[in-house]
Amino acid sequence: MQIKLILAGYGTVGKEFVKLIHEKSSFIQKEFGLELILVGIIGRDFKLYHPEGLCIDTLLKLGGGSEALHKYIEQHSVRNEKMNGHVFVESTPTNLENGNPGKQYILQAIENGMDIVSISKGALVTSWKEISEAGRAANVRIRYSGATAAALPTLDIGQFSLAGCKIERIEGVLNGTTNYILTKMHEDNTSYAEALQQAQQKGIAETNPSLDVSGMDSACKLLLLSNSLLHTEYTLEDISIEGIENLSKQDIRKAKEQGKQFKLLARAYTGDAGEVRLEVQPYAVDSSHSLASVIGTEKGITFYTDTMGAVSSIGGASNPRGAAAAALKDVINLYRKNIL
Repeated sequence: MQIKLILAGYGTVGKEFVKLIHEKSSFIQKEFGLELILVGIIGRDFKLYHPEGLCIDTLLKLGGGSEALHKYIEQHSVRNEKMNGHVFVESTPTNLENGNPGKQYILQAIENGMDIVSISKGALVTSWKEISEAGRAANVRIRYSGATAAALPTLDIGQFSLAGCKIERIEGVLNGTTNYILTKMHEDNTSYAEALQQAQQKGIAETNPSLDVSGMDSACKLLLLSNSLLHTEYTLEDISIEGIENLSKQDIRKAKEQGKQFKLLARAYTGDAGEVRLEVQPYAVDSSHSLASVIGTEKGITFYTDTMGAVSSIGGASNPRGAAAAALKDVINLYRKNIL
């Protein structure tokens, strides 16, 4: 079965996605009966499109970003016509102000009858209701596990493994950068500033780490999980958010003396009035906590249910390849034949 893909965004994650479908093409065809064909890429300034497929061999040798797309045009013919495909993969930079350009791309792809796989969080976080309603009206499927903790299977567990359960509470360590920083502060008795600098030197933290350390990245992931699994229609304004920037060496030391360690926990639970409450903030958890063993850049999540008890998942690569692999998984699960 041929599946034609259109990718928006050829940054680090977008390129990793292209690498994966190229490297694993034979395996995917043998294992799942799927031939994934990349027919289009939408870049910042222009697009590449050929209905029979782009030459990935050439593309991957040309570097990354817009420069690679420009070079590709010099070597291969492309079509200046309406893009058609089966799956639209959205991997543009996250914009938490209005979700664009990802939002515009997704809505247009839905209008064209394409299934959606989103890696970027911006469009879904800022326009959840609009995109969900558009997808339902067009009978289009929308998948976004890459936006809810990348390689860590959070959404998959809640939607499939816990089918029939009532999810009573969710707790997660959903950001690998902040978990690395807190782990270094705990293990090496370093300050927040020192641990952040080490993370930046290792390429774990961005030059501007505010999205991570403020708790906003974790909040975005929690929001998508809550809206998907707990049937809320919340926005970021409905989440109480506190980051890790103000944690001191003294805070860490006091927690260690009590046999505890800090984690930036994203939590969804039922409040006293029966409403779902969402919060992200540092907690000092003891060694018996299900997420205490999540160290370094790892992530983890625990679902508390009425019939299956507490179900946890820990690990998952916190890097662009892990995010790209989550998107590939979503594409495969949309069309695989060996699943009911």
